[in-house]
Amino acid sequence: TAMRGRGNADEFHPFFMLGDLWESFKEWSAYGAGVPLVLNGSDSVVQYYVPYLSAIQLYADSTSCSQSKP
Repeated sequence: TAMRGRGNADEFHPFFMLGDLWESFKEWSAYGAGVPLVLNGSDSVVQYYVPYLSAIQLYADSTSCSQSKP
């Protein structure tokens, strides 16, 4: 997966394509992506995320969106 960007040298905004995100799920095991967590500052657990059970929330940078005016 390659990180892409847009903008000039002074203003670079990295982004990636959704297809790249889904492709990255293929690299993980059948259990999904293991994310290590520390609970209460001492207990360690691994939480697994899989694309068919986990939600992905997407955000838009409203400061970079151009608004069209009629």
